[in-house]
Amino acid sequence: MARPTTNLVQMPYRNPHASMPLIIPVLVVCNTSDEDLHRNIGRNSRLSLPWVGMHKPHDGVAVLCGGGPSVADNLDEIAALKKSGAVVFAMNGASSFLRSHGVAVDAQVIGDAKQETSQLVDRGAGHYYIASQAHADTVDAAIASGDVNLWHLGISEDMDNLFPADRRKAGGYSLVGGGASVGNSAMCLAYVLGFRRMEVFGYDSSHRDDNSHAYDQPMNRFIPTVDVEWAGRTYRASVAMKAQAEKFQITGQALKQEGCTITVHGDGLLPAMWNTKAGDLAEADKYRLMWGMDSYREVSPGENVVPFILDKLQPRGLVLDFGCGTGRAALALSRAGCDMLCIDFADNCRDEEAMALPFLQWDLTKPMPPHAHYGICTDVMEHIPPADVETVVQNILNTADSVFFQISTVPDVMGALIGQDLHLTVKPHAWWAELLAKYGAVSWELDAGEASMFVVRKTH
Repeated sequence: MARPTTNLVQMPYRNPHASMPLIIPVLVVCNTSDEDLHRNIGRNSRLSLPWVGMHKPHDGVAVLCGGGPSVADNLDEIAALKKSGAVVFAMNGASSFLRSHGVAVDAQVIGDAKQETSQLVDRGAGHYYIASQAHADTVDAAIASGDVNLWHLGISEDMDNLFPADRRKAGGYSLVGGGASVGNSAMCLAYVLGFRRMEVFGYDSSHRDDNSHAYDQPMNRFIPTVDVEWAGRTYRASVAMKAQAEKFQITGQALKQEGCTITVHGDGLLPAMWNTKAGDLAEADKYRLMWGMDSYREVSPGENVVPFILDKLQPRGLVLDFGCGTGRAALALSRAGCDMLCIDFADNCRDEEAMALPFLQWDLTKPMPPHAHYGICTDVMEHIPPADVETVVQNILNTADSVFFQISTVPDVMGALIGQDLHLTVKPHAWWAELLAKYGAVSWELDAGEASMFVVRKTH
């Protein structure tokens, strides 16, 4: 929805005049060039429109309505919330849909920068929150139809420079986070407006039969779709909607940490991801979601210990990378002359450059078909459920004769992004040393404080 590259998107908001903005890297989906975005922002920020700024928290309820098929199932519930005093924010075409079914809308929210989005302006809504990056036709249509508040999606750290000097100097505005879709950003917008309770409807992020929306939306008719597996069920979604579902988990968890309660109604991929209990979530699903987050890719523990691998394991020929992750360690060893086979159960884990290396999608709890004299397993064992740890060690040492292990011995910090624990087996160095010695000869070990390293050679 914003830029074509990875950006620092503020979540849930940024006060441009504060010293410590809350920043989480987010990969957003591009449909508009930087030049067009900057032109739109520059033009719209010069209009005499009020800008959205930070409000004090209050006990109001924000009802956020997307256009997913399930919104049609919940019209009575939305109407009841409205009747009880909740404020209904409708995204894009959901505004006209709700009103046509007798549900009053307090404001329509639009964030997309494409010109064709102007067709979605609900001229009967009366109140609009329009992103400054929106096309001029969208903004002008909203102005002609009612009251408009301009909000700024934080597409970059220096986007303030696109604003008129006098407005920038005056302050009083926020850069709204979220990214990937107007629905995600609308939650952050509601936060900025002071809401701490959010009821979310129609955020399906997947098709129902052949329908992407509860109503006909021709501009989305020919967008290609992909199959997405989650918790044992397959959903059909566009790439953009898949991204929305994944980024919603990050945005939602960030908002929860800021004191919000978020209830997601309906069905579809996004509600399933949000409402799946930790015990019901397959490990592969958990990591497929994590690898969709740029912040999870920032550090590659395996890459950092490549000098130890080369010195202590001295690999040559074929080397198996068990739980390869980004593939950066495998790339470094490949450059050092090794023939690498990357193995992981998440099909989206590797960096683009590592895609050139051979890859086997495999669950390490299952016996593996390849065999090699050397293997590496870095930042993996602590992620294995305790009941499976010994099985995984056995499978690894049945597949490679000599293996370099690097194991974190402290709790993780990244799982909070999706409300899940990632380090399931957190044990001290001595515990790992004793376990590994049951299945091979530990020829070298190092207790590095927050991580332990071992070279284990198969003895039978």
